[in-house]
Order: sequence, then C-alpha cells, then structure tokens
Amino acid sequence: MLPQQEYQMWPDAKLLELLRLDDRKAFEILYNKYSPKLYYAAYNLFRDKDVCEDLVQELFIDLWTKRNDLNIASLEWYLKVAIKNRVLMYIRTQRATLDISAIEVLAEKYSADSQLLQHDISRVLEDNVAQLPEKCRQIFTLSRKEYLSNKEIATRLGISIKTVENQMTIALRYLRTGLTDYLPSIVALLMVHKIK
Repeated sequence: MLPQQEYQMWPDAKLLELLRLDDRKAFEILYNKYSPKLYYAAYNLFRDKDVCEDLVQELFIDLWTKRNDLNIASLEWYLKVAIKNRVLMYIRTQRATLDISAIEVLAEKYSADSQLLQHDISRVLEDNVAQLPEKCRQIFTLSRKEYLSNKEIATRLGISIKTVENQMTIALRYLRTGLTDYLPSIVALLMVHKIK
C-alpha cells in the first residue's frame, strides 16, 4: 500500500485500476473526492439528509461490489449518471419527499436555455395552487409568497398553529403529486447542473 499523498495525486483512471485490484485506499480516495458532490446534488432536490446519504452510500457500495468488473472511461461521468439514475428510481418508487420550495428556487436559477422548463414548472405550480381549497391556498400563499411563519399565519387568520401545519402538509402533498410528470426532467437538469 502506498502513502495517501501519492494516491491523491493520481488520476481517476489509475485509482480505478487499483480499485479493480481490491485496493481499499484507492476506494477511500475516490469516495472522499466524489461523495460530497453527489450528496450536494441529491440534497438540493430532496432536502432530506438521510435519503441523500443513503443514495450516495448505495452508489459507492455498488461501485465496490462491481469493482472487479468495472469498465469505466470517465469515473466522474459514470458517477453523475449513476446518481441521476438512483434519484430517478427513488422518485419512480414514490419514496421521495421533495422540497417544493427548493424546486422553485432551483428553477429560478436556470439559464436562458432552460427558461421553458422554468416557465412550465411555474405554470404547473400556479395551476395546482389555484386548485387547493380556499383556506389551504390562503395559508400556502402566505407561507410561500409572503414568507410568513406558521405562527404569523395563525395570528393573522385567527387559527391555531396546528391548523396551519396541517393545511401546509395537505398543500405540499397535493403539489408534489402535481409535479410528478416533471420530476424526471427536473432531476436530470439538476444533476447535470449541480455535479461539476
């Protein structure tokens, strides 16, 4: 086994070669290099620490398990595609709990070439918000557009904080359902933009 400093200077291709030979230090270097980027990309969409950690861990466990059969030209590209596929699979199995506000914020950051997607997401969100029951819509709007806390909303509307929380849960559940058709496109774009 070589000193860690030497490993860190080697390109991914050399580390992959060592990985195929069951070198745990090469695996550790690759994990330390790429796991934060992959975690960050998933976290920007899910805002769920445990889910993101699990997805990254599963990806690297799979990498280690298949190490002897790896035929990877670009490790960075392979990992980008792998985490994107894991996120998409997670969404398809409907285990994911998405952060709607994170999607809105990230959609606003897209460049001009993705303005159409941003417009579509905004339109779908607005259409779905419009279909919420009146009290639910009012609470959601005060929270997301006027940035009021649950306590401030409860005071303004003369209702309990628990009622505000329940209505927000209903609104977010409904809005997540309304975005289901757009999620694969959103995830694909976010993964490409966030893992650099």
